[in-house]
Amino acid sequence: MPSDTLLPFRWPSEWTDPALLELIAGSPINCVLLEAPDADGAVAVAARKAGVAVLHWKSLSATPLAEVKWDTPAPQRVITGLVWPRIKMSAAGRSNDVQAGPTGAPWIDSNAWVAHLARVRGRGAPLWLSFEPDKDAPKPDTTAYNIAIADSAAAGARWIVTLDPQLRRGLMAGNGDAARTWRTLLGMLGFFEQHRKWSEWEPWGALGILSAFSGEYEFLGQEVLNLAARRNLHYRVLDRLVAPGTLPEALRAILYVDAVAPTPEWKAALDGFARRGGLLIVPRALAAQFPGGIPSPSALPGYSTRALGRGEVAVAARDWDDPYFLAQDAHSLVSRSRDPVRLFNAGSLWEHYSESADTKAAVLQLVGFSNRPYDSVSIATARPWRTASLYVPGGASVGLEPVRVDGRLEYHLPPFSYFAALEFGL
Repeated sequence: MPSDTLLPFRWPSEWTDPALLELIAGSPINCVLLEAPDADGAVAVAARKAGVAVLHWKSLSATPLAEVKWDTPAPQRVITGLVWPRIKMSAAGRSNDVQAGPTGAPWIDSNAWVAHLARVRGRGAPLWLSFEPDKDAPKPDTTAYNIAIADSAAAGARWIVTLDPQLRRGLMAGNGDAARTWRTLLGMLGFFEQHRKWSEWEPWGALGILSAFSGEYEFLGQEVLNLAARRNLHYRVLDRLVAPGTLPEALRAILYVDAVAPTPEWKAALDGFARRGGLLIVPRALAAQFPGGIPSPSALPGYSTRALGRGEVAVAARDWDDPYFLAQDAHSLVSRSRDPVRLFNAGSLWEHYSESADTKAAVLQLVGFSNRPYDSVSIATARPWRTASLYVPGGASVGLEPVRVDGRLEYHLPPFSYFAALEFGL
């Protein structure tokens, strides 16, 4: 099977009975990852006979993000060492007591930023993310598994389905509760396979985050991606280690994270971007690289702003050492007025907005990290779309009509849990 059609499942090592393959019969799962010494045993033979692809885990070159070799011809990129997507629990582990960041908002673990970076670095190769529940965390329930699937799929990746010990034992023993969780999990996988085209559309972003994302800039660059995603700040990843090419038209600003002079190609691209009307945000060390002209009122304390062609360059007055505050500064400097969508009453929802290649269709995927239903979410759109269809797992699509509120078009979403997608068309 072509690698981009494979949906992988990490087969539990204790499942030695080939009859357990019935659990994936007729399901979206079409690939099992086996550990040695079972990789050529009875399960492998039966799986191949049933038309299921069999791969050896050790053959996948699965590595943490920092060790991925992007220039290898592997059919897919497999990244390990990732977090289980969830609202972070407090040290006491109580389900109603969550950790919060400096602003008091719930602290959410997500792998979306990894997927965004890997999509750029991997040059379009299928992306598989590997993570499993923390041993010290509460056992994941059905909703937790669905959120884990959605967090990867909405960012254009596939999660390597990996079950917790209790669910593995329950399925092996034919437990009814385990079977219900499994059926729901398979339904969620099937939902995203039915809408696979969404993963092929290009993520939209008004902000370009430019960095090497490695070496001395690994922590700052990657953590800015993570924290910008937490703020629902739409961005595009720009890789400083490759030639700039054509910059996305939607970019309003570029944040140059690394305190090192750009290559001549990137210098020309950034200079041209600003002169055409864009905003450059650069560290203090690069002030001489982009001197600009007439000073203009700074949109944010701690930055000096100068005109550069029809655009501007904002130079930090101090060195960047805290990714949280850098992401916050970028959020403040980049106007959200050009965003294609604006959410109201979103709570712990994360936004993923992508557009088709011809820009005649778009999708807004909303991943919720709370067990509570979302019952009052509304969305304002910048474009007057002709159609808007709401999709939720396990339900039929629903056409939505906009209403005008304070001069803007809004869509009021019916109640939903943990995931919804709104597909727009012209």
